[in-house]
Amino acid sequence: MKRFVCFLLITLWLVPVVCAGAETAVIFQEANTSYRTGDHAKAAELYESLIEREPRVATFYYDLANAYVRLGKLSRAILNYEKALRLDPRNGDIRENLRYTRGLLEYRVEDTRNWYLKATEVVLKYATEREVYAVLLAVLFIFLAGGIFYFLNGRGVFWNPWQQFIFIVLLLAALVAFGKEVQSNVIRDAIVMQKECEARYGPSEHDQVAFRMGEGIKVFVMDRREDWSRVLLTNGESGWVKDSDIAEVKG
Repeated sequence: MKRFVCFLLITLWLVPVVCAGAETAVIFQEANTSYRTGDHAKAAELYESLIEREPRVATFYYDLANAYVRLGKLSRAILNYEKALRLDPRNGDIRENLRYTRGLLEYRVEDTRNWYLKATEVVLKYATEREVYAVLLAVLFIFLAGGIFYFLNGRGVFWNPWQQFIFIVLLLAALVAFGKEVQSNVIRDAIVMQKECEARYGPSEHDQVAFRMGEGIKVFVMDRREDWSRVLLTNGESGWVKDSDIAEVKG
């Protein structure tokens, strides 16, 4: 009787999961068919619905971005390519399509940052947050397990060359994790969504316009104040923009 009850409970739990997965597959197939037949608006709508269901699938963002490129909505395409890269950072197709789409923009910003800042950004974006923290925890576990092993087995000095090496690796992993945290949650990536966006010297309509930007430009959100964000461009320019004019990559 107990086995039957357990089997029934497991079945009741699995049925909705299987049905949801099957429904997602049907919608995905319909979206792909719409894209291939040229109905890119319907395809985009279906991909959006898939993202609402499963927001951590890079393929959905990638396909949605492709549909937006076909519709001429470059800012939305770039935003979703960036979201796809956040989930699948080593995907060459996503990077290539993002590079191509950025080449279609009318307004461009020169990247005048130092080479080491550019290199740091590339390195940090080569892995997801989960991967970085998983490596950090794994190295920490090895370091602590090694110390416990030496203490319990009386193997002599704890601070031996091997432990020193692991400790250095641990420090490097912690440094990378700190950089990833800053990149993801402190200095946040965002995309300009409006055809023309005005950046002002202060967070108010009454402040003077500092510069203007076109759609699809990538900015870094440095600060927030009510309905305004202070953004930094790769050329060093900084100003306040309305929150409605930009969309953060990490929603």
